[in-house]
Amino acid sequence: MGLTADIGAFLAGIGATGTPAAAIPIVCTGMTDCLGVLLAGLDQPATRIAAAGVGARLDHALPLPLARLGVDAPAAALVAGTAAHALDFDDTGLGGHPSAVLLPAILAEAEAVQASGGAMIDAYVAGYEVWAELSGRDADPHHGKGWHPTAVFGTLAAAAASAVLRRLDAARASQALAIAASFAAGLVANFGSMTKPFQVGRAAQSGLLATRLAEAGLTASTDALEHELGFLRAISPHGRVDTGRPCRLGDDWQILRHGLNIKLYPICYAAHRALDGMLDLIGEHAVAAAAIATVEVEIGTTQATMLRNHRPQSATEAKFSVEFAMAAAAIAGGCRPAQLTDDFVQSPMVQTFLERVRVRPNPEQDPEDPVHAPADRVRLTLTDGRRLESLPVARPRGHFRRPLEPAELSKKFADCVADRLRPEQAGPLFERLQRLDRMAGPADLYAFP
Repeated sequence: MGLTADIGAFLAGIGATGTPAAAIPIVCTGMTDCLGVLLAGLDQPATRIAAAGVGARLDHALPLPLARLGVDAPAAALVAGTAAHALDFDDTGLGGHPSAVLLPAILAEAEAVQASGGAMIDAYVAGYEVWAELSGRDADPHHGKGWHPTAVFGTLAAAAASAVLRRLDAARASQALAIAASFAAGLVANFGSMTKPFQVGRAAQSGLLATRLAEAGLTASTDALEHELGFLRAISPHGRVDTGRPCRLGDDWQILRHGLNIKLYPICYAAHRALDGMLDLIGEHAVAAAAIATVEVEIGTTQATMLRNHRPQSATEAKFSVEFAMAAAAIAGGCRPAQLTDDFVQSPMVQTFLERVRVRPNPEQDPEDPVHAPADRVRLTLTDGRRLESLPVARPRGHFRRPLEPAELSKKFADCVADRLRPEQAGPLFERLQRLDRMAGPADLYAFP
């Protein structure tokens, strides 16, 4: 068999073999965090425009289950996926944002087929592993060619998750992946605009649509992923892609190696390490914004490419600006949702501070995460002539290897859902999500008092 067929066989079998027990808390954390962020993103303009585009109703205070949106599962996944990424506050991993695609796709599909919590976890792991298997075959970061990996690989990951929930056989599952490969798209050039979260929602929608088409009998090439003119080579930045090595799915679980990174700041993850470094410097030395003459930020070359907005004028643009991250840290002592407003971004203090920041790209790559440099650094020159330098930051707070405490995750969730849920609803939902493997189905998850 070839790669496309091997993936289909893996998807058809995962329901019987199950996923490793150590993956369950990782998935529960990701789905908990992402659902909170999704609820916080429902009022964002991109979400409302996407909902209007497919005729979905957002008039419910709490559109859970997603069937309350009044559209089919693929369209509901589009709206939910857009909301999950609208604030850029969702988790990261595999060079992208796994949960922002997988959670909406799985919630919508689980409602359609009445899947159990255990099946939802299997579907998540299946999507994650397929994403890792495909993206890991290329030696170069896909951002560098202009691809948005979340929208590209997420489309196939969503199809994989849907195939598991719909219990497709190996042949139909591989066809679903091949169809999804023709749907996969998304551009880095659209970062800092409403289309970035829309691309993520579209990936969730396309994955579910691909699976339905395969189930109905639509055919696709049996080697669509590995062919010389297939998916992997078509999207490869420099053609350094390995389509020949054996498939590792089910043998070497990537979710246990790479996990999920929970965000503490609602901006592009490429700026998080530098932001931690800046906050550490300010806290340690009690530096006021007015005392900072210049800021030098050393980040990876690909990170610098993604953080393309050097003089942002809106909150959407500011999410992709390391200059803004430094300004928010210096002026507000942090970079939380309160700072991600047009008024704050356009304030004279912020706009003036942006001019003090210089970016120094580092071409070295982190072997575990080639999108990033091995570490980021921040150097300050103060108005009195002193120079301060942060320690190298290799992993930001919330990283899989530097995880949040349970209380920190709970607080973030509570803050995100405060406008949608009463405290007596938010707490139980958080606890159910943390025990998703014990849920009989979506009805149990959404049993709000």
